[in-house]
Amino acid sequence: MSKFLYYGILKPLSYMPLWVLHSFSNVLYFLFFYITHYRQKVVFQNLQNSFPHKSEKEIREIAKGFYRFLADLTIETIWNMSLSEKEARAHLVVENPEVLDSYYESNKDVIIVVAHYNSWEFLLSAVNLRLKHRAAVIYTPLTDKFLDKVFKEFREKFGTLCLNKGEAKHAFKNSNGPVAMLFGSDQAPSSSRKAYWTTFLNQETAVAIGVEKYAIMHDLPVFFGSLHCLKRGYYSLRLELLTDNPVDTEPGEISEMHVKALEKLIIEEPKYWLWSHKRWKRVKGAW
Repeated sequence: MSKFLYYGILKPLSYMPLWVLHSFSNVLYFLFFYITHYRQKVVFQNLQNSFPHKSEKEIREIAKGFYRFLADLTIETIWNMSLSEKEARAHLVVENPEVLDSYYESNKDVIIVVAHYNSWEFLLSAVNLRLKHRAAVIYTPLTDKFLDKVFKEFREKFGTLCLNKGEAKHAFKNSNGPVAMLFGSDQAPSSSRKAYWTTFLNQETAVAIGVEKYAIMHDLPVFFGSLHCLKRGYYSLRLELLTDNPVDTEPGEISEMHVKALEKLIIEEPKYWLWSHKRWKRVKGAW
Protein backbone atom coordinates (compact mmCIF):
# COMPACT_ATOMS: atom_id res chain seq x y z
CA MET A 1 0.00 0.00 0.00
CA SER A 2 2.80 2.44 0.89
CA LYS A 3 4.53 1.78 -2.45
CA PHE A 4 1.31 2.50 -4.34
CA LEU A 5 0.80 5.68 -2.30
CA TYR A 6 4.33 6.86 -3.06
CA TYR A 7 4.71 5.91 -6.72
CA GLY A 8 1.06 6.37 -7.69
CA ILE A 9 0.24 9.63 -5.88
CA LEU A 10 2.98 11.35 -3.87
CA LYS A 11 5.90 11.11 -6.29
CA PRO A 12 3.93 12.38 -9.34
CA LEU A 13 2.54 15.26 -7.25
CA SER A 14 6.02 16.17 -6.02
CA TYR A 15 7.09 17.24 -9.54
CA MET A 16 4.50 20.03 -9.62
CA PRO A 17 5.58 23.62 -8.86
CA LEU A 18 5.05 24.57 -5.24
CA TRP A 19 2.58 27.33 -6.13
CA VAL A 20 0.41 24.74 -7.88
CA LEU A 21 0.62 22.34 -4.94
CA HIS A 22 -0.27 25.14 -2.53
CA SER A 23 -3.56 25.50 -4.37
CA PHE A 24 -4.54 22.12 -2.89
CA SER A 25 -3.94 23.36 0.67
CA ASN A 26 -7.40 24.86 1.07
CA VAL A 27 -8.93 21.49 0.21
CA LEU A 28 -6.65 19.73 2.71
CA TYR A 29 -7.44 22.31 5.39
CA PHE A 30 -11.17 21.75 4.85
CA LEU A 31 -10.68 17.96 5.08
CA PHE A 32 -8.48 18.17 8.21
CA PHE A 33 -10.61 20.65 10.12
CA TYR A 34 -14.22 20.23 8.99
CA ILE A 35 -14.52 16.69 7.61
CA THR A 36 -12.11 14.31 9.36
CA HIS A 37 -11.58 16.49 12.48
CA TYR A 38 -8.01 15.22 12.45
CA ARG A 39 -6.83 14.87 16.07
CA GLN A 40 -8.99 17.80 17.09
CA LYS A 41 -9.43 16.52 20.63
CA VAL A 42 -5.63 16.47 21.07
CA VAL A 43 -5.14 19.85 19.39
CA PHE A 44 -7.80 21.70 21.39
CA GLN A 45 -6.75 20.08 24.67
CA ASN A 46 -3.10 21.02 24.07
CA LEU A 47 -4.05 24.60 23.20
CA GLN A 48 -6.39 25.03 26.16
CA ASN A 49 -3.78 23.69 28.59
CA SER A 50 -1.02 25.80 27.06
CA PHE A 51 -3.00 29.04 26.94
CA PRO A 52 -5.45 28.86 29.88
CA HIS A 53 -6.10 32.62 29.79
CA LYS A 54 -7.18 32.70 26.15
CA SER A 55 -10.86 32.70 25.26
CA GLU A 56 -12.62 29.89 23.41
CA LYS A 57 -12.70 32.11 20.32
CA GLU A 58 -8.95 32.77 20.52
CA ILE A 59 -8.20 29.07 20.94
CA ARG A 60 -10.34 28.24 17.92
CA GLU A 61 -8.56 30.85 15.80
CA ILE A 62 -5.15 29.41 16.73
CA ALA A 63 -6.45 25.91 15.96
CA LYS A 64 -7.71 26.99 12.53
CA GLY A 65 -4.36 28.65 11.84
CA PHE A 66 -2.62 25.44 12.86
CA TYR A 67 -4.73 23.33 10.48
CA ARG A 68 -3.98 25.73 7.61
CA PHE A 69 -0.29 25.37 8.47
CA LEU A 70 -0.65 21.58 8.67
CA ALA A 71 -2.15 21.54 5.17
CA ASP A 72 0.79 23.57 3.84
CA LEU A 73 3.25 21.36 5.73
CA THR A 74 1.75 18.26 4.09
CA ILE A 75 2.00 19.85 0.65
CA GLU A 76 5.57 21.04 1.21
CA THR A 77 6.67 17.62 2.46
CA ILE A 78 5.36 16.08 -0.76
CA TRP A 79 7.13 18.78 -2.83
CA ASN A 80 10.30 18.06 -0.86
CA MET A 81 10.43 14.57 -2.36
CA SER A 82 11.58 15.91 -5.76
CA LEU A 83 13.18 19.14 -4.62
CA SER A 84 16.06 20.50 -6.71
CA GLU A 85 19.14 22.09 -5.20
CA LYS A 86 18.27 25.42 -6.81
CA GLU A 87 14.80 25.34 -5.23
CA ALA A 88 16.19 24.32 -1.85
CA ARG A 89 18.61 27.25 -1.83
CA ALA A 90 15.90 29.67 -2.92
CA HIS A 91 13.45 28.62 -0.21
CA LEU A 92 15.78 28.50 2.82
CA VAL A 93 18.24 31.05 4.14
CA VAL A 94 20.22 31.15 7.38
CA GLU A 95 20.06 34.67 8.82
CA ASN A 96 23.32 34.58 10.75
CA PRO A 97 25.53 31.68 9.56
CA GLU A 98 28.62 33.63 10.65
CA VAL A 99 27.97 32.69 14.31
CA LEU A 100 29.28 29.21 13.43
CA ASP A 101 32.36 30.39 11.54
CA SER A 102 34.81 30.41 14.44
CA TYR A 103 33.81 26.85 15.38
CA TYR A 104 34.14 25.69 11.78
CA GLU A 105 37.58 27.25 11.46
CA SER A 106 38.59 25.51 14.70
CA ASN A 107 37.25 22.19 13.33
CA LYS A 108 34.77 22.08 16.22
CA ASP A 109 31.39 20.35 16.06
CA VAL A 110 28.24 22.12 17.25
CA ILE A 111 24.73 21.18 18.34
CA ILE A 112 21.68 22.95 16.92
CA VAL A 113 18.40 22.40 18.75
CA VAL A 114 15.32 22.57 16.52
CA ALA A 115 11.68 21.54 16.87
CA HIS A 116 8.53 20.48 15.02
CA TYR A 117 7.96 24.11 14.15
CA ASN A 118 7.25 25.44 10.67
CA SER A 119 8.40 23.25 7.73
CA TRP A 120 10.91 21.11 9.60
CA GLU A 121 11.12 18.40 6.93
CA PHE A 122 12.20 21.02 4.41
CA LEU A 123 14.73 22.35 6.91
CA LEU A 124 16.29 18.91 7.40
CA SER A 125 16.63 18.43 3.64
CA ALA A 126 17.99 21.87 2.76
CA VAL A 127 20.02 22.98 5.77
CA ASN A 128 23.25 21.28 4.72
CA LEU A 129 23.36 23.59 1.68
CA ARG A 130 23.40 26.61 3.98
CA LEU A 131 25.99 25.59 6.58
CA LYS A 132 29.76 25.15 6.37
CA HIS A 133 29.44 22.37 8.97
CA ARG A 134 28.16 19.01 7.77
CA ALA A 135 24.56 18.84 8.92
CA ALA A 136 23.40 15.67 10.67
CA VAL A 137 20.09 14.82 12.29
CA ILE A 138 19.07 12.13 14.75
CA TYR A 139 15.76 10.55 13.80
CA THR A 140 13.50 7.70 14.85
CA PRO A 141 12.98 5.24 11.95
CA LEU A 142 9.41 4.89 10.67
CA THR A 143 7.61 1.60 11.25
CA ASP A 144 6.96 1.25 7.52
CA LYS A 145 10.39 0.30 6.14
CA PHE A 146 9.61 1.47 2.61
CA LEU A 147 8.48 4.94 3.69
CA ASP A 148 11.39 5.13 6.12
CA LYS A 149 13.76 4.53 3.18
CA VAL A 150 11.98 7.17 1.08
CA PHE A 151 12.09 9.82 3.80
CA LYS A 152 15.74 9.08 4.58
CA GLU A 153 16.67 9.43 0.90
CA PHE A 154 15.11 12.83 0.36
CA ARG A 155 16.40 14.13 3.70
CA GLU A 156 19.93 13.11 2.70
CA LYS A 157 19.71 14.29 -0.93
CA PHE A 158 21.76 17.44 -0.30
CA GLY A 159 24.23 15.94 2.13
CA THR A 160 22.44 15.94 5.47
CA LEU A 161 23.31 12.81 7.45
CA CYS A 162 20.31 10.97 8.92
CA LEU A 163 21.31 8.88 11.91
CA ASN A 164 19.37 6.72 14.30
CA LYS A 165 20.17 6.97 17.99
CA GLY A 166 22.64 4.10 17.86
CA GLU A 167 24.63 5.71 15.04
CA ALA A 168 24.61 9.22 16.49
CA LYS A 169 27.23 8.62 19.17
CA HIS A 170 29.80 7.82 16.47
CA ALA A 171 28.97 10.74 14.14
CA PHE A 172 31.30 13.26 15.73
CA LYS A 173 34.29 10.91 15.56
CA ASN A 174 33.74 9.49 12.09
CA SER A 175 33.08 12.66 10.07
CA ASN A 176 35.76 14.12 7.79
CA GLY A 177 34.95 17.64 9.00
CA PRO A 178 33.06 19.50 11.70
CA VAL A 179 29.46 18.40 12.21
CA ALA A 180 26.36 20.42 13.10
CA MET A 181 24.13 17.91 14.87
CA LEU A 182 20.43 18.85 14.80
CA PHE A 183 18.37 17.61 17.74
CA GLY A 184 14.57 17.74 17.95
CA SER A 185 13.82 19.35 21.32
CA ASP A 186 10.10 18.66 21.55
CA GLN A 187 9.87 14.86 21.32
CA ALA A 188 8.40 13.14 24.36
CA PRO A 189 11.22 11.14 26.03
CA SER A 190 11.07 7.37 26.04
CA SER A 191 10.91 7.26 29.84
CA SER A 192 9.65 9.78 32.38
CA ARG A 193 12.33 8.65 34.84
CA LYS A 194 15.15 9.41 32.40
CA ALA A 195 13.95 12.92 31.64
CA TYR A 196 14.41 16.47 32.84
CA TRP A 197 11.17 17.84 34.26
CA THR A 198 10.18 21.48 33.89
CA THR A 199 7.21 23.75 33.25
CA PHE A 200 6.64 24.28 29.54
CA LEU A 201 3.58 26.11 28.20
CA ASN A 202 1.98 26.07 31.66
CA GLN A 203 2.30 22.28 31.99
CA GLU A 204 4.61 19.91 33.83
CA THR A 205 6.68 18.51 30.98
CA ALA A 206 9.23 15.74 30.54
CA VAL A 207 12.17 16.78 28.37
CA ALA A 208 14.54 14.35 26.65
CA ILE A 209 18.09 14.90 27.92
CA GLY A 210 19.87 13.92 24.70
CA VAL A 211 20.93 17.48 23.88
CA GLU A 212 22.43 18.02 27.32
CA LYS A 213 24.03 14.58 27.37
CA TYR A 214 25.77 14.96 23.99
CA ALA A 215 26.81 18.55 24.63
CA ILE A 216 28.54 17.69 27.89
CA MET A 217 29.97 14.38 26.66
CA HIS A 218 31.62 16.00 23.62
CA ASP A 219 32.05 19.52 25.08
CA LEU A 220 30.05 21.12 22.25
CA PRO A 221 28.48 24.58 21.98
CA VAL A 222 24.69 24.50 21.86
CA PHE A 223 22.62 26.74 19.56
CA PHE A 224 18.87 27.07 19.29
CA GLY A 225 17.62 27.17 15.71
CA SER A 226 14.32 29.00 15.18
CA LEU A 227 12.69 28.50 11.79
CA HIS A 228 10.61 31.46 10.60
CA CYS A 229 8.20 31.72 7.68
CA LEU A 230 9.17 34.68 5.45
CA LYS A 231 6.26 34.08 3.12
CA ARG A 232 4.40 30.99 2.04
CA GLY A 233 6.97 28.27 1.28
CA TYR A 234 10.01 30.43 2.12
CA TYR A 235 11.90 30.06 5.39
CA SER A 236 14.66 31.60 7.44
CA LEU A 237 16.71 29.86 10.13
CA ARG A 238 18.01 32.01 12.98
CA LEU A 239 20.75 30.67 15.27
CA GLU A 240 21.02 31.67 18.93
CA LEU A 241 23.93 30.57 21.10
CA LEU A 242 22.69 29.02 24.34
CA THR A 243 26.08 27.98 25.75
CA ASP A 244 29.60 27.46 24.47
CA ASN A 245 30.81 25.96 27.75
CA PRO A 246 28.45 23.04 28.47
CA VAL A 247 30.78 21.21 30.87
CA ASP A 248 30.41 24.02 33.39
CA THR A 249 26.60 24.05 33.36
CA GLU A 250 24.42 22.65 36.14
CA PRO A 251 22.31 19.50 35.58
CA GLY A 252 19.20 20.50 33.65
CA GLU A 253 20.52 23.95 32.75
CA ILE A 254 20.98 23.28 29.04
CA SER A 255 17.60 21.55 28.84
CA GLU A 256 15.96 24.55 30.50
CA MET A 257 17.65 26.90 28.04
CA HIS A 258 16.36 25.24 24.90
CA VAL A 259 12.91 24.61 26.38
CA LYS A 260 12.50 28.31 27.19
CA ALA A 261 13.78 29.30 23.73
CA LEU A 262 11.16 27.05 22.11
CA GLU A 263 8.42 28.27 24.44
CA LYS A 264 9.16 31.89 23.49
CA LEU A 265 9.02 30.99 19.79
CA ILE A 266 5.68 29.19 20.17
CA ILE A 267 4.09 32.00 22.17
CA GLU A 268 5.09 34.51 19.47
CA GLU A 269 3.47 32.49 16.65
CA PRO A 270 1.62 29.47 18.06
CA LYS A 271 0.01 28.24 14.85
CA TYR A 272 3.32 26.93 13.47
CA TRP A 273 3.92 24.29 16.16
CA LEU A 274 2.72 20.68 15.85
CA TRP A 275 -0.24 20.80 18.25
CA SER A 276 -1.53 17.41 17.05
CA HIS A 277 1.50 15.77 18.68
CA LYS A 278 0.81 14.09 22.06
CA ARG A 279 3.61 16.02 23.72
CA TRP A 280 2.38 15.59 27.30
CA LYS A 281 1.82 11.84 27.44
CA ARG A 282 4.50 11.24 30.09
CA VAL A 283 3.56 11.31 33.79
CA LYS A 284 6.15 12.25 36.38
CA GLY A 285 7.28 9.22 38.38
CA ALA A 286 5.94 6.69 35.85
CA TRP A 287 8.09 4.68 33.45
